[in-house]
Amino acid sequence: MGNIGRWLVDVTILVSQLGFCCAYLIFISENLSSYVSRVSKPQWLVILLPPLFLLTLLRHLHKLALFSFFAQVSNLFAFSVVFWFDFEHIHSVKKRFHPKEFSLKGFPFFFAMAIYCYEGAGMILSLEASCLKGVRHLFNRYFIITISFSTALYIAFGVSGYMSFGPETNEIITLNLSKGGGMNFAMLVKVCLCVSLFFTYPVMLFPVTKLLENRCLPVRENPVHLENFLRLVVVSVTGLIVTAVPNFANLMALVGATCCTLLAFILPGLFHILLFKNSITRGEWLFDCWLIFLGILGTVIGTTDAVIRLTSTSNVPVSSIALNVTNTSDLVL
Repeated sequence: MGNIGRWLVDVTILVSQLGFCCAYLIFISENLSSYVSRVSKPQWLVILLPPLFLLTLLRHLHKLALFSFFAQVSNLFAFSVVFWFDFEHIHSVKKRFHPKEFSLKGFPFFFAMAIYCYEGAGMILSLEASCLKGVRHLFNRYFIITISFSTALYIAFGVSGYMSFGPETNEIITLNLSKGGGMNFAMLVKVCLCVSLFFTYPVMLFPVTKLLENRCLPVRENPVHLENFLRLVVVSVTGLIVTAVPNFANLMALVGATCCTLLAFILPGLFHILLFKNSITRGEWLFDCWLIFLGILGTVIGTTDAVIRLTSTSNVPVSSIALNVTNTSDLVL
């Protein structure tokens, strides 16, 4: 598709990755302000953004590996605690969980949130390029196993959370955890998730800075201070967006319905048809067309629903969300 296709992919990755980073900031500031009420969300952003900017100064993905490792350890611990807390309430499933609570009205929101869960699409090429040459040919196998495991984990996590709390399920599942008696597991999980997302932020911002450097600073011998200033601007922009759109779930739904459907459905199907137009089978062509149709349909319906939610003065009850996938998407790398 030439320059048009390149610009379309770059802009989509740029917007989606920025959206993910903004969602991380919302999650962290929401949880921190719930425990330290004297510090407002904007004040937390002022505290968080400078160290995040320093992390973005690391210019090679392998240098972020250690931070990514810390993030995953925190993630696994938080997952385990939330699962344990969900199943501790398994006796109340019959009281809280009922098929009549499901509603198709929440499907557009559910679809956008489900697509958002696969927010690592913009990182795939960078991850493959960072593999050692001796194992790079195995990347596809690792990728398929990882995506399958993540999908199973998402489904189990979302279902167990909704079965445990039913219509009272919050947009961010950690807000449902009990704060009373004994060890404060809610606070422990929130701290782990905040640490995880804090260290994931520079990883998810990596494609953004690389794209902008290639587009805005095309000269190879760029002064370091210009690259640093570009990173400072990008980090500041995420803070400004969070200030303007403070709702965690609605922001994720909007990004999922627009950019993520493009990256996950429309563009892969379109590019496959164009690249293999001389050798593609009828079955592959039909599958690509189905992907494109599903992506366009999801984009229109999901974006309309997300815009309505963002412009609405009242929040939509969580019980209208089919499985409340919001419970899982805040835990993604």
